Parts: sequence; C-alpha cells; structure tokens
Amino acid sequence: MIGAILGDMIGAPYEFDRGDKTKDFPLFSIVSGFTDDSVMTIAVAEALMDSMGKTDDEIKAALTASMRKWGKRYPNAGYGGMFRHWLRDADPEPYGSFGNGSAMRVSSAGWLYDTMEETCHMARLTAEVTHNHPEGIKGAEAVAAAIFMARNGSSKPEIKEHIISEFGYDLSHTCDEIRPGYHHTETCQETVPEAITAFLEGQGFEDVIRTAVSLGGDCDTLACIAGSMAEAFYGVPEKMAEECRRRLPEDMLKVLERFDETAAGCGETEYHDMFLDGNELIKDAINKYHLHSADEELTAVLEAIRIRMNADGHFIFPVISLEDEENSFFRTVRTKDGKEWYVAFTTDEEYKKGESSEVISNFIDEMIKNILEFDAEGLILDPWGKSFLLTKELISMIIEADGDTEYHIPDDPITAELLEDGSYLKRAIEICGRSRTILNMIKLGRILKESFVWVPCSAILSDRDRDGFARIVTEAMEKGEEIVGRELTAHDDIRLVPDILQSDDNFFFPVFTTAEEMGEYGEGFSKVQIPFMQAMAMASNNEKDMAGIVINPFTEPFDVPKEAFELIAGSENGN
Repeated sequence: MIGAILGDMIGAPYEFDRGDKTKDFPLFSIVSGFTDDSVMTIAVAEALMDSMGKTDDEIKAALTASMRKWGKRYPNAGYGGMFRHWLRDADPEPYGSFGNGSAMRVSSAGWLYDTMEETCHMARLTAEVTHNHPEGIKGAEAVAAAIFMARNGSSKPEIKEHIISEFGYDLSHTCDEIRPGYHHTETCQETVPEAITAFLEGQGFEDVIRTAVSLGGDCDTLACIAGSMAEAFYGVPEKMAEECRRRLPEDMLKVLERFDETAAGCGETEYHDMFLDGNELIKDAINKYHLHSADEELTAVLEAIRIRMNADGHFIFPVISLEDEENSFFRTVRTKDGKEWYVAFTTDEEYKKGESSEVISNFIDEMIKNILEFDAEGLILDPWGKSFLLTKELISMIIEADGDTEYHIPDDPITAELLEDGSYLKRAIEICGRSRTILNMIKLGRILKESFVWVPCSAILSDRDRDGFARIVTEAMEKGEEIVGRELTAHDDIRLVPDILQSDDNFFFPVFTTAEEMGEYGEGFSKVQIPFMQAMAMASNNEKDMAGIVINPFTEPFDVPKEAFELIAGSENGN
C-alpha cells in the first residue's frame, strides 16, 4: 500500500500537466505531500481490515463509515465535487461514477485475500459504495487483480494477458505513444490502462513512478495506481519508504503499520530462497577483506564463493525482461573508469539496500562461468554495501581451484540404458556423498526411483528340499564324489530372505549398485537384482524397524533414511 501513497506524493506536484512530461524530475520537494488518493487508500485499508469475515453489507457499511471519517478528518485533500457532496450527505448513496477514484484507493484489496476471486469481489465492494458504474467497478477490479498476480509471482506478460482478456483494456500503446497527446482526465477508462502500461514498461519501482508521472494529466492518481502494482512486483526501496513515512501524519502511519502486519499474514507466505542460505560466509569474508585487503583475505573471499558454488548456492541478479519475449537480459553498471560490470547480490538484505528492480535467483557456478564468455569486466557483488569486484581473473582462479572434482549430479536424461550397469547410480551416490545439496538429493531420488539394485539374500528351502539336498550330500561323501558344480533342482519354492545390517541400535536394509560391490560379504548369499522401489517396500515391511536403506555399505556407504522413501516414490523422472 505504501507504493500507492508514494506514487500519490511524487505525482502530486505535477498534476494538471504542471510537469514537462519527462522522467527527469526531483522525486521529492517541499510541496510533495499526500492528497485525497492517499487518504482514501488509508480509509479503504482500515475498513477492509476492520470488516474481515463479515457480510458484504457489513463490509460496505464499514467502507462508507471509514471513508467519511477520514474524509472529514482531512477535508482539504483535493476531493472531486461529487465525492465531497457524498462525504457531507446525511444518507450517502452511490452516484454512478466511473471516475478513477475507485482504482486509486483499492490497493489494499490486492494484498489481503488468498484468491483472485475474493480479491476481485472485495475490490468491487470498495468501488460500489460510490463508483457503481461498470467502468468504475472494472477499474478497481483490474488494479486489484494486477496487484494480486504481482505479489504472487506472475510475470508482466502474464499480468498483461490477464488484464486484456478479463477486463478488455487496450494495452497495445506504449508510453511514448501515449505521452504526446495525453491530457488531464479523471475517468477509469483513460487512467487505468495508462497506469498499467507505465507499470509494465517500468524497470524497477522508481522507474515505474517516473514513467507514470511523465505521462502528465492526473499524474498523482496515475502514479498512485502504477505504484501500487510496482510495489507488489518489485517491492519499495527502503529510502523511499522512509521518506514516505516522514511525510505522513501519525494516524495514517498507525493504519499503514497495522496493514503491513495484517498483509504479512495473508495469502501466500513470503518466499524464502533457501539457495541463498549460507551466503553469509561470503559476506563475512568480504567484510574482513575490506578491513585488511591482504592476500589471505582475498583468498578467503574466493574460497567462500567456491564453497557456496559447490553447495548449489545462488546469487540474486537484476535483470531486464522484454515484454514480448521469454528472454531476460542481465543488468550491468559502469564504474568511474568506464568499465562495464554485471551485478549480483549475496542476500536479499543486500539487494533491498538500493533501488528495486526485476531480479532472478540463479546458481553461482552457472553465472560466473558464463561471465567469462561475456564482454564485461566481471561481477560486482553487493554494490549497495561493502562491494567486491570479482574480475574474470578471480573467477578463473575459483574454477581452477576445483580441478576435475564433480560436485553436481549431471542432468542426463534418465534412461534404462544409462542405469543398466549401475555405474551412473554409483557416480551419483559418490557426488551426493561429497556434496549433499538439495538439488543433488532431488536428482539422486529420481535416479533411485528408476534404478535396479542388488540385494544379498539367504535361500530358505522347504523341509522336503532341505532333506533331499542333505541326502545328496551324504551320498556323495560316502561315495567320494565331488558335488561342486552339480546342478540341483528344488521341487518347492525357495524363499529368499534379505540380510539385515545393524549399526548401534539401528537396522539398515543393505543394497548394492552392482553384485561385485558386495565383495567377500556377498559370497555367503544369493545375489538378487530388484528395483530400488521394491527394496524400499521390503525395508518398510520388514519385521525389524528399519532406519532406512544403506547403499554400498562396505565401500562408500550412503544412507537413505526411511523418511525419504515417500519423497523418492513421489519424485518425477528427471527427463
């Protein structure tokens, strides 16, 4: 919601075409302050939070009461004539408006609900108390829908396609095409599509705001609407958020704080990128390097990057996505000496220190190897804080330090031919034993699901067969005959009982990637090849309480705990 208020504040000084239709203007000045857009955004948010779980009529009553309360508290915020009359009316009724007021105040509805259906329904209610014209309702629903999609990870092309298909807005014109002839208008029809276009074209939160203001016209409302969507997509730079809060009165700040707490518990849980966990190792090494800048500190930074690289670690990379293409371009910056560098952040906290932009999280090893092929000088880590210049020379040193050691299971298509002799499974287990990362474990689970393994079993004969074989052995000994190599046939079924290994108080079901892996241990058993899935079932159903399966227990033992059986069974083939 703070994104909408920021857009209102920044756009207000340039309303009524008082700007130069340019993106180059001061973000804040002495006259940058909130208008009716912010007051009603606060009012709607408070009403929706107060009326959660209530009926539609009760929600509308709460909306009406809250908007009138806040309108009377700030009577000179710049309301339109019909809305001012509604604020003073003893019995206020909706007045069929299709003004853009319904769209500029709706942002909280995009954050507070778990589904698109509920989001649009609540957006409709926020509009209907005053702006009950179909275009007024459509404008509110479209903005709330865009916010809902953006905060839940949808791409800009996906958001654009949804707005066009569901609401029928024409988003075919670019901002450069809109800007020359655009004028002050306060209708949803001529504000919402333009604000959405500014959001779609903007490359970061601040750039979205600047783009919206540059269109001119009712640019505080344009920027308010565009800012509400940009916040959901990019987040808000902390410095801009601080400036916004500094310009708000205490009563609005209390609602904003309450909203942030409420929205944090609504909808999807904030995404946590587990592949960034552990990058503190790199940050700590960089901090020490800044203190001393000695060779050993530099080596420590490179070693920290190498360790995280081989643990499937990620960096955050700012990108620019083309609206009509699937490809993204990695952002670069130029240092004072004119050299061009790619940019990456070790943690989400480091990224949030500066201006927000569209980003991706990607593997360290994949990206730094690609950078060696690019024209830039290398990679700047954490440019907003204690930065580190990772040159191509340093990248080469990191890669060379690894030699030929494998840390990642290859992404080969899993086929019967690949798994036939057990060598690929053994290789995957060795890599997992060396680097037990989440991705390696996922890949190994897929390989195990399709693999066959060897199980040492004791052959249990029926009483009749056992007595018959005993007689044959006795007769051969009496006659001095050799029975080694003779083929004997059982008359009844032979029961094969798998061997069980014990470690301390835990029992494990042993399997082997090949029969030869059993070594001398296997000489006393029958060797049976079965699917690994069958081995899991046998381990699960064994009379002893199995702790899991141990693979190749006498060479490079690798434990598969019983808790992982269900995950392996549910994994998809990695093809």
